[in-house]
Amino acid sequence: MRRSRKRAEGWLIALALAACGEPVDPSLVRGDRFLAVGDADKAIAEYLLARRVRGDTDQILLRLGQAYAVRGDVDEAITVYETLTERDPGHRHQAAATLAGLAWSARERGAAENMSRALQPLLGWGMGYLPADLQRSLAAYYADAGDYARSLSLRLGLLAADGDADPVVLYEIGLAYEELGACTRALPFFRGFLEAAEERDANRDAASFRHGQCLLASADQDRAEGRAAIALEKLDEMVELGVPRNRMVEAHFLRGELQLALGDTNAALASYARVVELNPTRTHALVRRAEERMRQIRFGFE
Repeated sequence: MRRSRKRAEGWLIALALAACGEPVDPSLVRGDRFLAVGDADKAIAEYLLARRVRGDTDQILLRLGQAYAVRGDVDEAITVYETLTERDPGHRHQAAATLAGLAWSARERGAAENMSRALQPLLGWGMGYLPADLQRSLAAYYADAGDYARSLSLRLGLLAADGDADPVVLYEIGLAYEELGACTRALPFFRGFLEAAEERDANRDAASFRHGQCLLASADQDRAEGRAAIALEKLDEMVELGVPRNRMVEAHFLRGELQLALGDTNAALASYARVVELNPTRTHALVRRAEERMRQIRFGFE
């Protein structure tokens, strides 16, 4: 992988330099020779000399940005390329190729922050400039940092581009929605992951748990907003799923409340009885309420 990446970087260098045409300034010629043998420091010195003499020409800025990238100076390369592309957006593809090379190198070194910094201009120019594998890595970086909004945006972009999504992408989108407090939006993605993922997938248990949590939260929101039938469907799905186990008492009690509101007293009795069965020590606060409901159904409400 490292050798192939180095070859890719060499190809990007050659492409950027070839695009500039025949250099005429002696400093550019010397800088190109230094850069060709990997001496970025001397190349930068020559390009800066040419810049002082001739100003910010496209030829000079392209070379200078590439030399900074070869030396690993992310911020300097970005500054140069932003100056170049603000003046002529036609150079974005060349700049994006070099910055993507920087991001790949940073990722291989485990320098996720540098990878993120190198990709910021590409995000501003549009998703079309951002390679898919770097888009996935950047989404993971944002998620690890707790920035689920930006992570979600990138992953939704991947989903739109790929069509048939990798199950892992579905799980990560569901996770981002859940972390942002949007459980109802998370549900179809958790459900899609569980339907598509293999039984031995490492994320299955976590996805099942989070799916169950979101089913309960979404059902409670539906109940509060008067959508009893929809809430009941979600609770039925949660009970069938069987997780999270420590929330099953709540799920069955809420089922009973909804069934009672819909006039299905027999089903409500069964749900309240299940609450008592799940907590035989009667330590859960909902057990007494469930017993009270069963008495009310059997002997009448005051």
